[in-house]
Amino acid sequence: MKKFILVFSAFAMFVCTSASAQVTVETAAPKEQPTFNDTVKTDDSKPEFSSIAQLKAERAAIRKERNTLEFNVGVNGSLSNFNSKWQAANGSVNSITGIANILFTHSFKKDKFSIDNKVTGKLGATSKSSTWTKSQDEWFISTAPAYKISDNWNFGAIISLRSQFANGEDDKDNRTSRFFAPGYFNVSVGFTYVCPKPKFPVKINLSPLSMNSTFVCSNTVRDVFFKKKWSAVTYDEYKANHELLSAEERNTPYCYGLTLENGTSRYEGGSSIQIDFDRTFGKKEIFRYRTTFYSFYGWINELTQQASKDKDLFESIVPTIRWEHTIDIKATKYFSTQFYFQMYYNKAQVNSLQTQIILGVGVSYTFKNK
Repeated sequence: MKKFILVFSAFAMFVCTSASAQVTVETAAPKEQPTFNDTVKTDDSKPEFSSIAQLKAERAAIRKERNTLEFNVGVNGSLSNFNSKWQAANGSVNSITGIANILFTHSFKKDKFSIDNKVTGKLGATSKSSTWTKSQDEWFISTAPAYKISDNWNFGAIISLRSQFANGEDDKDNRTSRFFAPGYFNVSVGFTYVCPKPKFPVKINLSPLSMNSTFVCSNTVRDVFFKKKWSAVTYDEYKANHELLSAEERNTPYCYGLTLENGTSRYEGGSSIQIDFDRTFGKKEIFRYRTTFYSFYGWINELTQQASKDKDLFESIVPTIRWEHTIDIKATKYFSTQFYFQMYYNKAQVNSLQTQIILGVGVSYTFKNK
């Protein structure tokens, strides 16, 4: 019996061992995370239209910073009217006066380079007894490129051109002026001092080398002045035979500083000085004062002439002076009063001081980009 139990136990152990060898324990494999393809493209850059708009805005800001613009236009006038009884008692005459003004300034600055441009114009007429006569007529264009060489000093040039719009006549209805008769062209090269104080915006230009030129491009105007100077000889007779006038007469100024030897233009070399001041007073810019002083000293031309005549080299050198003052007073945004005064001396034209004063009240409009 014991043997049987022992055999049975051995057989059971064998069966269990065999069975355990055939059992396989399976473990679950880790599941992979699903991946998805992202078809939406990401772009960190800004849309194209936004970049263009931003670029235009930046360029506009740069242009505004570098450029300063001002445009002013105005019309001033006055009216005087008297009835027949007043005219009979006092001898007064009815009159109407109108003056149109225009001012345009442009300044450009980039690094050390700058350029100032200016355009002005005045045209006025007066009516007396139904007859209109020109009272004011002038246009002026100037440009001044410069390069900054220190904090307050620039080196550059000033180029200007000046003439009138319409024809002018004297009291005998003789044509004494017209477009570019006369005309003035000036060029100066030198140094400009710019005051750093905003409350005293003065510019002083010192030009050791300058050129002044005068043009009278009208045969009619030259003929009128010729008749006033030499009544015994006509201009056509002189053109046919220059010997009808002596050498001294041919070199005598007769028409806006021109001589017969000059023909239609006269050139002078020398030095010049120009002082500019322009300031607006008050927060609302009610009061504005502008002045320009210009003086030309034609020592080069005079030295040549005097040397050829064997006279004292500095005998006839007289500077040319032009001094302008303009005061603008604004009553409202569109109504203003303007006072203008000019002093002019040019010995080659008239050996005396010339002055003019204009006071006008009217409407005006001003545009500024700053």
